[in-house]
Amino acid sequence: MARRGEENEVWQHLEVLAGISDDTLGLTRTFLSPAHARAKRQVALWMVAAGMQVFEDGSGNLIGRLSAPDPDAPVIACGSHIDTVRNAGRFDGALGIVLGVAAAAHLARLQLPMRAHLEVVAFSDEEGVRFGSTYLGSKTYVGTLRETDLAVLDDDGLSLRAAIDAHRTEFPSPPPRATLEGYVEVHIEQGPVLEHMGLAVGVATAIAGQTRARVIVDGRSGHAGTTPMDLRQDALAGAAACVVLVEHMARSLPGLVGTVGDLRVRDGAGNVIAGHVEFSVDIRHVENHVRDRFCRNLFAAIERELSARQLGCQVLFPMVQPAVQGSLRLTNLLARAVEQCQEGPCPRLISGAGHDVAAIAAGAETALLFVRCRAGLSHHPDEYAAPEDVAMALSVLIDFLEDLVLQ
Repeated sequence: MARRGEENEVWQHLEVLAGISDDTLGLTRTFLSPAHARAKRQVALWMVAAGMQVFEDGSGNLIGRLSAPDPDAPVIACGSHIDTVRNAGRFDGALGIVLGVAAAAHLARLQLPMRAHLEVVAFSDEEGVRFGSTYLGSKTYVGTLRETDLAVLDDDGLSLRAAIDAHRTEFPSPPPRATLEGYVEVHIEQGPVLEHMGLAVGVATAIAGQTRARVIVDGRSGHAGTTPMDLRQDALAGAAACVVLVEHMARSLPGLVGTVGDLRVRDGAGNVIAGHVEFSVDIRHVENHVRDRFCRNLFAAIERELSARQLGCQVLFPMVQPAVQGSLRLTNLLARAVEQCQEGPCPRLISGAGHDVAAIAAGAETALLFVRCRAGLSHHPDEYAAPEDVAMALSVLIDFLEDLVLQ
């Protein structure tokens, strides 16, 4: 069970990380940016103070390790991502990191025999803001980063491989890991269910699968005043029709969500017909076969719409992430800790948002703890979790890790 001083320290750490940003007008920390580096240095100081050794791998993941006596002992890991979306809230990602550090500090103070190493990981990139492909850090951690992942480009045309090759780590490389036995992540719910139930925490049993696409529309630019409407090849008008198509088709299938969150016009001007437009598509559903079938139908419909307008169309898929089921064993163990700390039944939820735990599931058993957030708001400056709910999450995490890490 967490102590008052530990709870206060977690809140202070959240406040500090909220002030480390690349943008003076809001919280923004993108992969390998200056603020990204500053945030990792700060977390490293907290890890050292908690009694951990600090390491950094080639992709910029920061890893704090509380070591068991046996160097070949298995690893239990926890953490979350240190990058953010643009103009972010202060809890998404950061909460899981600072709670992991606090839990490690608590275990270190107990000075009890450990059967497993505990690693707290600040994953370098989960949001995918810079390269459009998520889970770059957690895929590296479990060894599933692929050549196709490394080939994606940022807005400056730099590949992920080139960015990683140019990155100079500030901490030693992590030691060999015998077995990654389990991983737990604490994250704000990013939805309203816990608040509606009047509960501070719950467990997520599954994470919806995601398909992220980038649609490139090619038309012909021209003068807005001299080109007749029936002779235009307006890439923006075609893209707009497709945006509405995504919304219309997604509304027709219960449980599925579809979003166009980014639309860019090359060389756009108020008096010029758009000749080249790109837009994103994000499709999510908890059943892989449902999402796959929907995507086939959706992108075929997009291609038909653009072809009818005599527009070129190219569809790229920077990320296709299957739905993930949490480990029954670890989820039940986490739910038991929730029941003990919350003194009542543990709600079991489905996550529509992606989390690093989805990538870690390819290499270890996983569990995911959700923390109530106000109005379900996330990816927004007003994102908020109450101090007492954060304290509850810390108590649950400590109880859970004591069962897994201590002898």
